[in-house]
Amino acid sequence: MHPILIFHANLNYAYLTPDRYEFVIRRAYEMIIDTFHHRFPDCQYVFEASGYTLDEIAQRTPDVLEKLRRAVAGGQCEFMGSPYAHPMLPNFPAEDGSWSIRFSNRAYQRHLEMTPASFWNPECGWNGQVPKQVLENGYTNLIGDFEAYSRSVDANGQPLRPEIYEKEHSDEPGFYNFGFRYDLPGTEPAIHFPFQHIRGVQGTPLRIFLRTDRIAQFGVRYFMGMQGYTLEKYQELIARYSQQPAGETEGALIIYADDAEYIGTNGWFRLKYENQPDRVFEATPDSQQKLIDLVESCRSLGSLITFSDACHSLPALPEELGFDDDSAWHGARASTWAQTPMARLLRPWQDLVREKLQAQQKKMEPESADRAWYHLTNSYNSDGQWPPTLPDAPHIIHPFNYRYCFENLLKAELLVGGIDRSRLSTDPWQTCQEILFPQAERISTKAKELAASGDPRLHAAATDAQARLQTVRNPGRLNQSGEHVLYPAEYQIRADDLQIARQLVGGIEIEKL
Repeated sequence: MHPILIFHANLNYAYLTPDRYEFVIRRAYEMIIDTFHHRFPDCQYVFEASGYTLDEIAQRTPDVLEKLRRAVAGGQCEFMGSPYAHPMLPNFPAEDGSWSIRFSNRAYQRHLEMTPASFWNPECGWNGQVPKQVLENGYTNLIGDFEAYSRSVDANGQPLRPEIYEKEHSDEPGFYNFGFRYDLPGTEPAIHFPFQHIRGVQGTPLRIFLRTDRIAQFGVRYFMGMQGYTLEKYQELIARYSQQPAGETEGALIIYADDAEYIGTNGWFRLKYENQPDRVFEATPDSQQKLIDLVESCRSLGSLITFSDACHSLPALPEELGFDDDSAWHGARASTWAQTPMARLLRPWQDLVREKLQAQQKKMEPESADRAWYHLTNSYNSDGQWPPTLPDAPHIIHPFNYRYCFENLLKAELLVGGIDRSRLSTDPWQTCQEILFPQAERISTKAKELAASGDPRLHAAATDAQARLQTVRNPGRLNQSGEHVLYPAEYQIRADDLQIARQLVGGIEIEKL
């Protein structure tokens, strides 16, 4: 069995701010490249980065870019592409997604003098336009999600994999569905071989190879040192899903296909799994050894190969591959990213700018139109509108990530000569309430408990926290100005005071673990 390791590098990551970019580049990306170069020169791996990420690497750490360039040119590393600013492709018009992919391809030509063959589709979000966008922009290999496939139906509405669908499909629009209730055999060909018959693009050179959360999620938790997620159990899991019937051609298995930031830093793992939203992108000192141990164990399975090799050197499966429209990885739906409060606030404004751009495009200088598309599609960045604020998990959008979307959208509007904002009916104060108030309520409840404890120190902290929450809850000019857009400073001052209040009370339970 040929192992495949794919490292997804994304500096457009939620809660990752530019002051930490070089730290993440060196601690995670450079460490991965150096480890393979020095310790495993005979092993291949896959490194994916958006155009935005590659531009930032080139600007901030040109020496790391040179290391990546040498690894790609020498054949040890396959470079994998993705849209420029990490948008969810199914949530926007096909033309817009193609612009974003083209902007990335330009960055790859600038910095690596190549256009990748393999494509990383953000969050594996799906509808019928995605494979066409990929093909139209020069890609022939696409990563897909096994769970999304096995819980989908065919063109006639019949489950593609009835035995799995019956146990794992859900109509509930949950953000995560890691309920692996079907005992998947280790010989499952759909995670060992590529598909070449893709619904909607039959007869094209496109091939899709599937990752599975049954393995990938264990990998993230292994690197984070989560209790019980040991190398030995990781090896057992990999061995379990590496079985092949006697006489079958040797296949491949994606061992890791997730965020590169988890290899060298903690990403936002502490935020998600430990209710510690202020502990993000910290160093994880044992990451390199964990990577070395993993690669060593993978070598015992077979030679590590690239994603492109898996798509084209292995025999393709005869079955047709399809996904339900609106599917995504982790059992989620692509539309979940389009339904966060910040996404709903931005989308009408984006649509008006897009409408004006299409109307004005032929009259504009080509360079100006090009820049307008660049900034408009950058405003689609998924992590600037994420994570979702849910009743049982009241996360908030980070002010920097939102500002990235806002400023790109404002630039696009200015380039097209402005839009009539009176056509907008969005309410920025309502959006602030939706995002900030659920967490503020939990902080306030804890502050009241601390104030009643009789401890003067805790009472002072609780009083300070409640004062901060007054700023969070104060509409100020937002519900009087008549503005339909939320200026980043208006959001940031409230989000910052929320964060300080949360720290003053010693943290809160944001999500049940």
